[in-house]
Amino acid sequence: MRKQLIIGLFVGVALAQIVTPLSMITRRESVLQTGEQFKFKVAPVDPYDAFRGRYVALRVMENKVVVASGTKLDFGQRVFAHIAVDEQGFAKLSGVSTVRPQGLSYLEATVVNPGRGGGTQAMLKLPFDRYYMEEKKAPLAERIYQRHARRGKEDAYLTVRVKDGFAVIEQLYVGGKRIEDAVRDAKE
Repeated sequence: MRKQLIIGLFVGVALAQIVTPLSMITRRESVLQTGEQFKFKVAPVDPYDAFRGRYVALRVMENKVVVASGTKLDFGQRVFAHIAVDEQGFAKLSGVSTVRPQGLSYLEATVVNPGRGGGTQAMLKLPFDRYYMEEKKAPLAERIYQRHARRGKEDAYLTVRVKDGFAVIEQLYVGGKRIEDAVRDAKE
């Protein structure tokens, strides 16, 4: 009996170790295939993650939202940021709610600065702030990104797919080119 229990636990743990990463991959791929695409303007930031490698650190310019009267937000609270598209085709946050909205494009975010409600702005941490790249190409990509995201230039942006509040970065663009193409062109 004890041996069967140990074998059963082993099989359960092994299945969990397989199913968990597969479900994460499946969710991301589903969003990339069927999610709604938005473009977010970005600004500069320097990056290294010891566990995940090199990346381009991103700061989305559109991370503030007006808080409606009567809405109280707290630091660290999970909220649903409503997404609209401006005249230039870029995404902007048009509102925030504490309950999942129906019939609106939205993404899950975290409150960083709650504001005071009643027409003030709250600052949100959006779920995408890193664009991972090949280890050797990331430093050059970061320098190119910094040049294109600085004040006065600001021609860097992300395309992000969003589905049911879950967001996945699709591509980083600088000067109208994919970052990978800009890195390749800079080396030539």
